[in-house]
Amino acid sequence: MNDDQNWEHPLENEGLTLGPEEALQREIEKSKSLKVDRLRLKDEIEQLKIQKTELIEKNRQLYEKINTLSKQISSPHYNETFSQKKSVLVPLTVGIFILTLLTIFLLIR
Repeated sequence: MNDDQNWEHPLENEGLTLGPEEALQREIEKSKSLKVDRLRLKDEIEQLKIQKTELIEKNRQLYEKINTLSKQISSPHYNETFSQKKSVLVPLTVGIFILTLLTIFLLIR
């Protein structure tokens, strides 16, 4: 066998073989990088947990509001108020419609 096939250390970037110090330094840098990534991910997880808690609380409040509003709608007082508003809105809507028709007619003429 020739000497090229008996390398104990694999070739690194750009075809150079690193010595033990450089290989150790590279592994230390990788380890530091992984630790930094791990800490960043822990922070991100904590932030997401806080957001989740806030969203659960907001969701609960919205459900309470929906329940309160649906109880108000089903109450007799709301039905009376709605029918009173409806009786005022119908003539007003008809009046606006007639005024719009008159305006369009006058503009066309």
